[in-house]
Amino acid sequence: MQSLRSGWLIAGCLITLSFGCVGQATPRPAVAGRPTSFKECVAAGGKILKSYPAQCVTPDGDRFIDDAQVLKGRAERACKDLCGDGRCEEIVCMAVGCPCAESPSTCPSDCKD
Repeated sequence: MQSLRSGWLIAGCLITLSFGCVGQATPRPAVAGRPTSFKECVAAGGKILKSYPAQCVTPDGDRFIDDAQVLKGRAERACKDLCGDGRCEEIVCMAVGCPCAESPSTCPSDCKD
């Protein structure tokens, strides 16, 4: 009886997850006049959120991110380069100021094979 309940529970979870994945992966169809980028959203009078990177939201709920800020942010190092300190920092936090992730290819002096 316990294995039957477990089977139904697992089946229910899988069905729920599959519906969630389908809903997330389905993009909205393109409509003439609907913004398709951050700049078009701003030009159409979308609401600009105070975030980094900046986001623009249309009245329909479509959300666009300012790619210029994203690319600029990637050029600036948000992590601390500790290569050469004698420790291989393979697992690190993802916040600004955390050590950069190291591997044998990115920091061979600290991460020896």
